[in-house]
Amino acid sequence: MAITFRRAQSADLNKIVAIFNESVDLPINDEVELITPASRQEWLASFNDDYPLWVAEDNGNVLAWCGLEPFYPHPAYRFSAEISIYVGRVAQHQGLGRRFLNFVDQQVQTGLPIKTVVAYIYQGNQPSQKLFSSAGFTYWGTLHHIATLNDHLYDLLIYGRTY
Repeated sequence: MAITFRRAQSADLNKIVAIFNESVDLPINDEVELITPASRQEWLASFNDDYPLWVAEDNGNVLAWCGLEPFYPHPAYRFSAEISIYVGRVAQHQGLGRRFLNFVDQQVQTGLPIKTVVAYIYQGNQPSQKLFSSAGFTYWGTLHHIATLNDHLYDLLIYGRTY
């Protein structure tokens, strides 16, 4: 694969939503229904130079996306971001998630004002835990029984990295 990373554009929204929707049927996911591009337009518009959204593509085909969003809406946290990454099923288990996190790491170190990146991962999501650990994130703690999904309580693990 000849992967390139670039800032997401409005024309990417349909593919970003499609990749996200591939995860809706997973056992542990915040969403229980498919999202629509219309429901995500405001979300897409919220990304900026300090908190960007990127896509990974191969020959013009978007395979994954990753975004940095403000960690908490208070000035004290202005240099902290929450990270989300989604890799389309067709591109999973090929190292793309790790390559994407390496790219984000480089962006944070060379130009973004972000000093801390936080990832929230459900306890049962072993692949994401492994991915973030391999990219230099460390386990910071657990929010016990914080989420109720399909009438079950789930723990949310916190992984982080300080630059």
